[in-house]
Amino acid sequence: MRNKRDKLDEFFIKSTSLKIAEFAFDYITANSFKNIAIYMSIKNEVRIQYIINLNKEKKFDIFLPVCKREDYICFNKLEDMNSMQKDYFGISCPKNDNTVDEREIDVFFVPGLAFDTSGNRAGYGKGCFDRILKNSGKSFFVGVCYDFQLISGDILETDGNDIGMDFILTEKGMRRVTNLQ
Repeated sequence: MRNKRDKLDEFFIKSTSLKIAEFAFDYITANSFKNIAIYMSIKNEVRIQYIINLNKEKKFDIFLPVCKREDYICFNKLEDMNSMQKDYFGISCPKNDNTVDEREIDVFFVPGLAFDTSGNRAGYGKGCFDRILKNSGKSFFVGVCYDFQLISGDILETDGNDIGMDFILTEKGMRRVTNLQ
């Protein structure tokens, strides 16, 4: 999956990511969510951060992950794209220390290498997202990927620490998972 994603061309990434971000924006506004957690894409991931530009009217607050060390993330409020810094992994994140309690997030948009239709996720193996999602209370979890990363007819291997998604979002739209494993 990683090799296939690494070979994507820039036009596909931009156009498909914009379509996915528009679906996400519509989902957020239709549900009147106020606190949204997204991520800054790396390694040809879906650029869900396009939601930032779609949210010109500030209909909701956006929170981004900040990796303070290899195995720990928190989410800080995005105040201004001009006041960003690099985190432990070199990913852009808010410079401020305006950290939100994960239980205040309405919906988390979560990256992954692959997802299955049961809501299982293959990430990068650090478990950072799983740890924060575990403590998030009644938040919704939306796995974000290109359609080719969604595995049908097979179930990804998980362990007791893996947190399942409620929905999977691709360029074909939002899909409720069939059965959390």
